[in-house]
Amino acid sequence: MGLDKRKRQVLYAIVHDYIQTGEPVGSRTISRRYELGVSPATIRNEMSDLEEMGYLEQPHTSAGRIPSDLGYRFYVDFLLRVPSLTRQETEMIKRVLSLRMRSAEEIVQQLARLLSALTSYTAIVLGPSESQARLRQVQLVPISSRQIYLVGVTDGGLLLNRMIEVPGGVAPESLAYLQQWLNQRLAGLTLEQIKAQSLADVQHDMQISIDLFETVVDELLGIAHRPEAGKVYLGGTTNILNQPEFHDLQKVRTILELLEEDALIWQAIAQVAGKGISVSIGTENPLSAMHDCSLITAEYRLGGGLVGHFGLLGPTRMNYERVFALVQGVCDTLNQLYGKES
Repeated sequence: MGLDKRKRQVLYAIVHDYIQTGEPVGSRTISRRYELGVSPATIRNEMSDLEEMGYLEQPHTSAGRIPSDLGYRFYVDFLLRVPSLTRQETEMIKRVLSLRMRSAEEIVQQLARLLSALTSYTAIVLGPSESQARLRQVQLVPISSRQIYLVGVTDGGLLLNRMIEVPGGVAPESLAYLQQWLNQRLAGLTLEQIKAQSLADVQHDMQISIDLFETVVDELLGIAHRPEAGKVYLGGTTNILNQPEFHDLQKVRTILELLEEDALIWQAIAQVAGKGISVSIGTENPLSAMHDCSLITAEYRLGGGLVGHFGLLGPTRMNYERVFALVQGVCDTLNQLYGKES
């Protein structure tokens, strides 16, 4: 539904003011703080129209208005004025994300801490998808005569590991042969490509027992076939407690319980995330526990085919302009530092 210029100005002013103060906004406040060139009475009429159209709500305890989910949506889609980050902020983001880190996991953990510190909201970072990671090395470590530890290392630093039981027993020379063979055949392939390999076709070339070969290969393919849902990294979990909207203990408990459910969080972000920056407001979120929240998500890349998503969870009264600027700055920095294929 379209809005004329004046209604857009009034809606922007109300959303902007409410984000800053957390208090319902009245016509006199808008007239005093924003130079719209019209009287409080005219602003009041526009506010009444916006309320009838569903963009504003009026709490029963106040004469002022607050934005509805629809109002926030129009604001994000059409009225957002994203500021530029300062030079100091850009340099700080680059400095933090360029710290010497040995693995993708360390980068992702640092990303969660950085996002929560920059925004005072709760940061949620999904570990990178493993299916596009390229296998660098396979190690088969003997634990006992009937147990081996399978370790796969990807070029992005991901560790894929699994304890394997081999009922028929393991001869050290067979284990060494199989490890060498796997590295020669699979190193450099993505896990998606490993899934497509017809490893069974070359089984007759193996100078080891069929049981050992099948067990190890099945476990390796099992890692490649496992569901996309993986590790979830959180930053600033208790930041939600600092928001006036969540002083209600039941609301807080609901959110904190949700943040403990990695599979649900992964599913919620995967449903709303796209390739760019995406915003899910209030009841647009797939989980009812997030219906008082907004979730801003973005994609990140760490090179070597590692792709993941991160999100910032806060009240619907989120500072969208500031968060958009920071998220874009973080994405740009990650792309500069890690985005190239290795």
